[in-house]
Amino acid sequence: MTVDLNDTLVFLRVVQEGSFTAAAHALQIPKTTVSRRVRDLEARLGAQLLHRTTRRLRLTEAGALYHERCRDIVRSLEDAENAVGQLQSGPRGWLRMTLPYSFGITWISPVLAGFRARYPEVRLEILASHTPLDLVKEELDMALRLGALPDSSLVARRLGAFATGMYASPVYLKKHGAPRHPDELRQHRVLTLHQARREGGYLWPLRQNNGAARDYPVDPVVVASDPELLRDALRAGEGISLAMNASMQADVDAGLLRRVLPDWTGPEQTLHALFPQGRIPSPKVRAFVDYLKESLPFLG
Repeated sequence: MTVDLNDTLVFLRVVQEGSFTAAAHALQIPKTTVSRRVRDLEARLGAQLLHRTTRRLRLTEAGALYHERCRDIVRSLEDAENAVGQLQSGPRGWLRMTLPYSFGITWISPVLAGFRARYPEVRLEILASHTPLDLVKEELDMALRLGALPDSSLVARRLGAFATGMYASPVYLKKHGAPRHPDELRQHRVLTLHQARREGGYLWPLRQNNGAARDYPVDPVVVASDPELLRDALRAGEGISLAMNASMQADVDAGLLRRVLPDWTGPEQTLHALFPQGRIPSPKVRAFVDYLKESLPFLG
């Protein structure tokens, strides 16, 4: 069987654009050529790929399967061509990534200008999300994720880890006092993340002087999906929070917060860079990851 990849590329563009007319305009070829290419592809495969109506196009079951497989192949070809080109001219092109919202605001946003200054040919598209996005479905080059990783087909590179501790404002400590042991946390007001929820309540896994970790029950007054949503309440004296030390240091230095139970630590928040399985990270991706390691030395 003779395979004409041009037919496949035309089909993918029709799906992407949503119509034969729009695909013809994007490809700068006649609409009749677009229609013929798709018909030839369907004849070669022996299957109808598109439901055609006067209002819109819709993928058949066979079309959806073919589109999913071929989209990844075409993306790999584009990555290969870009990689070869970048060997000659340096990292370039669009770098699309996703990351946690507050982590992006606190740590990634400040280093973007420096990265762009070093690699002016790389353009960045960043999707901040509280929930993990599907890298393949969203056509993303990479993701930055904090915490434990679920089993998946993604390739992970460990970049480092953030130590965590407990913090409260002087206002809170003056009014409620400081706990002397994690067992006393249950009697204190707590600000925490959704991740701390377990069956039967909220638990903080804490350890003393690198000893064995144990879960301690807490009674939250505010629960959020993102740590940045807790910061103002923490400063205002609404409770005690378990947070990354690096994120709290500026407020500690300014006298807005104090470390509580300094001999006790929470779980490390490990930072990973994730990539789709089977896709070799391009020079632009490798350049960005290396720049993060250089710019955020506390990850080491």
